[in-house]
Amino acid sequence: RQSGLVMLLPHGYDGQGAEHSSCRVERYLQMMEEDPHHIPKMARDERNQIQKANWQIVNCTTPANYFHCLRRQIHRDFRKPLIVVSPKNLLRNKLCVSSLDDMSTGTIFHRTFDEVDEEISNNPNDVKTLVFCTGQIYYELLTERQKLDRKDVAIVRLEQIAPFAFDKAAKYCAKYDNAEVVWAQQEPKNMGAYSYVNPRLMTATRELNKDEKRPRYVGRRVSSAPATGMSKIHQREYRDILEGVFGKPDDIE
Repeated sequence: RQSGLVMLLPHGYDGQGAEHSSCRVERYLQMMEEDPHHIPKMARDERNQIQKANWQIVNCTTPANYFHCLRRQIHRDFRKPLIVVSPKNLLRNKLCVSSLDDMSTGTIFHRTFDEVDEEISNNPNDVKTLVFCTGQIYYELLTERQKLDRKDVAIVRLEQIAPFAFDKAAKYCAKYDNAEVVWAQQEPKNMGAYSYVNPRLMTATRELNKDEKRPRYVGRRVSSAPATGMSKIHQREYRDILEGVFGKPDDIE
């Protein structure tokens, strides 16, 4: 029997400790029935990744995309469980907004979002670092980039983590082909989406672009606990992630 179960799981690192930070998204990704070394048909009229998968896992960064995610769940002619990784922090983030036009006629759910800064997006040859991420960390990276006034770092968001958007990942790597590819996450290295995304991104670039890219990891170090509850340690880890993406102040020319 088909199931359209929707799970809304709070997930986001704000320094509140292990029980208030992680929904253990890595466990759901581990149970994803998808071969990391095989790319299925990805054309829009042929794609049936979700029909063949055991469930879907998303981490939406805009209200409009969250709306479309739930809407498509209801309007499909089949049922598949949906796991929504939902950071509570974004409920009060002033950058996390959408207009009514983003939800009106002709708009759809986006599996990914390309760089939104037109100056960066329109000059891909000037980009030195291409950052893939998902969820809350996007706004933290965006805020830091604005503070540093950096135009050589492009940030791409995976809204639908699983099934993996092989075609989109390859497209972005081809567009910013001079850039170093980075995967940035809030979670420790042995948690989060890194272990799921890494082999699939390599497969996408190898098979579709004929130029394999291995993303450099930026995030917390391996840990037995999902997160710390000590504010000073949280802030230090947070700063290490930002420096891992943008470099230390002394390293920036």
